[in-house]
Amino acid sequence: MRIRGVKLRHLRLVETLSNAQSLSQAAQRLHVSAAAVSKAAAELEEVFQGPVFERGRGWLRLTPLGETILASARAVNIELDNLSDAVDGLHGGYRGELVIGTKAVSLHPFLAATIAAFAQLHPLVRIRLVDGSAEHLQDQLKKGHIQLLFARLSTDIVQSGLRTAAVLSDEVVLVASQCHPLVGQRRINWRELVTQRWCLPAPGTLMRDHLEQILHARRLGLPREYVETSDMTMVGPLFTLGHYVTIVPRRVAGQYLMPPVGTILPMTLPPVHDAVGIIWNDILPLRPAARHFCRLALERAKAAQKG
Repeated sequence: MRIRGVKLRHLRLVETLSNAQSLSQAAQRLHVSAAAVSKAAAELEEVFQGPVFERGRGWLRLTPLGETILASARAVNIELDNLSDAVDGLHGGYRGELVIGTKAVSLHPFLAATIAAFAQLHPLVRIRLVDGSAEHLQDQLKKGHIQLLFARLSTDIVQSGLRTAAVLSDEVVLVASQCHPLVGQRRINWRELVTQRWCLPAPGTLMRDHLEQILHARRLGLPREYVETSDMTMVGPLFTLGHYVTIVPRRVAGQYLMPPVGTILPMTLPPVHDAVGIIWNDILPLRPAARHFCRLALERAKAAQKG
């Protein structure tokens, strides 16, 4: 089948329809009339000799043909953005926005330092950090809405077809509030620990999974008294106001929970088997700014390991 008559506006329409609930909503996002959207959709369906989308009351979805076109539409639109970025680079530096997903607290210090270094090299690039569930961020990465994801390299991500590169593999430690009765004890056991009040890592995080594995191996359940959060900006203040225990990578403890906030307890924990790192969608071409950021992050990670 030879494809003729497809224009860029048709491809942008398909991408917009994939995230819209109606033609009128798609028209609003494209800043055109609903009639113009209907006409463009009809043109596209004539070219491809089949329906591109289906709709009902309050819903709209792409057909298998539409999904096939969408994959190519995203790649074409990203390549056009890449061309614009490359031209900007030739005329005085990269511009635009770099969207990065984050889902690993242990990577925050490393990511912050990499952003600072990147900003010195490319000051005209705006960086936007987004958070959310692991599933949501993976979906956004596959759709090209975020360019890079800094997160745990879990089994499902490794097997998803996305490209990955490990950045950090850190020792895990237990930390208690500076004024906690456990601080100063030479011998601490897990049965005693689970009776304490915890800042418990959020479900699905590397630290929560690791803690559950440690307790399961000892036939112990989770602590009954806890505040559930992985937000270190909340854990720190809680530590200063009460007796809490938590489990974190050593780098995170050094960043947020050192004296006078907290103290690392003298317990050796089993190593974490999962790493944290950078994830990107190799099917969609990386924009130049994202490519440079990824390269810089990997170079800094390699230098840190040598150091």
